[in-house]
Amino acid sequence: MLKIIPFEQKFLPEAASLFIQNFRALRRAVPVLPDNFEDPVRVTKQLVSLFAHCPGAVALEDGRLAGYLGWHLLSDFRQTGRKAAYCPEWGHAAAAENQARIYRALYRTASAAWFEAGCQIHAITLLGHDRAVVDTWFWNGFGLGVVDGVRPVVPLGAKPANGLEIRQANLADAEILAGLEAEHMRHYGAPPTLMMSSAPSSAVEFTELLRDRHNCAWLAFDGSQPAGYLRFEGSGHGAADVVDSEHAIANTGAYVRPAYRGRGAAPAMLDAALRIFAARGLTCCSVDFEAFNPEAAAFWPRYFETVCLSLFRVPERQPFLTV
Repeated sequence: MLKIIPFEQKFLPEAASLFIQNFRALRRAVPVLPDNFEDPVRVTKQLVSLFAHCPGAVALEDGRLAGYLGWHLLSDFRQTGRKAAYCPEWGHAAAAENQARIYRALYRTASAAWFEAGCQIHAITLLGHDRAVVDTWFWNGFGLGVVDGVRPVVPLGAKPANGLEIRQANLADAEILAGLEAEHMRHYGAPPTLMMSSAPSSAVEFTELLRDRHNCAWLAFDGSQPAGYLRFEGSGHGAADVVDSEHAIANTGAYVRPAYRGRGAAPAMLDAALRIFAARGLTCCSVDFEAFNPEAAAFWPRYFETVCLSLFRVPERQPFLTV
């Protein structure tokens, strides 16, 4: 019989072990994924921090830990001004047997706590290899929002961009990068993506970014006209934690102007960047993108393997409507 109770410190070793089992299954499917989250000390430290700020929930079956779920409460989820409960990819796990039943029971308890806390959005990041778990959360009313992917730092062998020049950006290109990123952010806000996009980085911010040896950007030109850019940083802000590593590089921005799409600009920039990263001894490149951004959804899965899926639910009955 399944029993749901609040999380207690005594469950930490079993919870960490359960997540690591699932994470290892993901790494067997995607070996290039960094192994940092196979470390029980790291996972336990993450869980201690998480459960210090939420009651969490544990599923017990015949006295044995069968699953757990913890969450953060966020006051401004994805800059929407809405309060959300968010469960990171390491903040939950369920035993391979009866995963659907375990997760339904955990969500039943968690959703009541989230409603009482005034959360308007429910969100969770899942390890992407287990379709049964993904389907369970879809059946709980969640829809796909963000995808995290990785690939080895190996060149694509892409054909040269059709009539375009590809080169690495330098400090003198900061204004050009800022202009392209401003267009990029406007693209996010337009249909069908309709995101609450971040403020674009200024030329000063791009200058600081490029001065950091861990970061870089690439540009495509049609003569003197900039056609697009790719931006890379030592870690992805807002990306899944499991993709982060000292041997990894993260794509944190990509945009090709509409008139230049289909001419091979993005693959050529990515290929050029990967060659540089390989020479630097990096082994993994990551990306996170919105599934509802058609251009991103058409491009990134061609070159990256999915490792995490972030799902959102906006319940019809909202806490502020209660009386």
